[in-house]
Amino acid sequence: MKHLIGFAVLFISFVITSCAKNQSNSIDTIKNVPVATVNGVEISSQDFDNTLSRTITLVQNQNPKVMQQPYAQDILGKRVLQDMIIKEVFLQQAKKSKIEATKEEIDAVVSKVKEQFKVGTDGKQLDQDEQEKAFEDAIKAQNLTKAKYLENVADDIIIEKYRRGLISSNLKPVSKEDTKTFFNNVAAIYNNNKKKVEELKKIPGRYEEAAVVATRLKPALAPKSKFDLILVYADKKMTSNELAQRKQIANSIRKEIKDKSNFADVAKKYSQQKDAKIYFSQMVMVEGMQPVELSSKAFRLKVGEVSNVFEMFKNNATENAAQGYFIMNVIEKVAGQKFTYESFEKDIESYINTKRAESIIQQSITTLVKEADIKIIKTFDIDKVNQSSQTPISTPTK
Repeated sequence: MKHLIGFAVLFISFVITSCAKNQSNSIDTIKNVPVATVNGVEISSQDFDNTLSRTITLVQNQNPKVMQQPYAQDILGKRVLQDMIIKEVFLQQAKKSKIEATKEEIDAVVSKVKEQFKVGTDGKQLDQDEQEKAFEDAIKAQNLTKAKYLENVADDIIIEKYRRGLISSNLKPVSKEDTKTFFNNVAAIYNNNKKKVEELKKIPGRYEEAAVVATRLKPALAPKSKFDLILVYADKKMTSNELAQRKQIANSIRKEIKDKSNFADVAKKYSQQKDAKIYFSQMVMVEGMQPVELSSKAFRLKVGEVSNVFEMFKNNATENAAQGYFIMNVIEKVAGQKFTYESFEKDIESYINTKRAESIIQQSITTLVKEADIKIIKTFDIDKVNQSSQTPISTPTK
């Protein structure tokens, strides 16, 4: 259940990550006028435009369709500005508390980031000077000076220290009663206890929280099979001769496979042939997972057993669909786990701690924002749209 536990990112991170290697052009800034002020401190249009540009690049890399929705850039821009305001509110509060970032802390962050530039875009190892240049080029690509970048790193460290202090001084210890209650709520949904589920639905938020965990637990605890897979691509649109040829290739591959020891080597040999449309991958499937033809085969075979050639086709499949003639080698099988209190007590405790920490930060944001003198100067086109418009707008997620 550890994989269920994650802390929501509340601030825009200015630390350069690997995606910084992809240059992006900032949104044109006509005048470097403030887009907002927080207790008299300006958030410049240049900082806003640079941050929005980087965020748009991240969203496009993750889900290009998001930016095609109506007013997507405005919606994202409003969220970016909101995050920048929250960041400034927290930074001011942290500085009031005399929190600082030491040179050693800043250097540690920069060193970690520089590790991502040890290898060039051509795959060659870079020496120290080349690594430094690649790092500085990445900063420039984000429309930042090195001084501004280091200032942003320091600000993030200061805010993180303040955030941790808030949590440590306000976090209520998780009791055994807390963990048992939460376990029982999740177990009710996991085991489809209809009576208990109906009771949970009467308490605002109680069912929804437990349902998220229960839904993720089912595949996490289910039996799993790990296997190598070779696909000789084919589809029913091919002629009978073409299909026979593709099947013959699959049979030739299978004949060369002595056992699991040379499975990957044979797959690599055939997949490198020009226009072969032969693919090798390693997969993990949960019992009963779609496509069932594949998962059922993965659980029928013994560990170390290589299957004969088998076919799987889909109706109306696209050219790149996973269909054709397959050969499977089962590497490992993992038995299903039971969801018991004893097995997951520590994970549940950690999960509750995480949710309480998030609540502490959110409450602090609400209070500080309410008390701050915030003036938003920038306007967005979406603000001019009639709120009664029936045009559906989906909020992009960073």
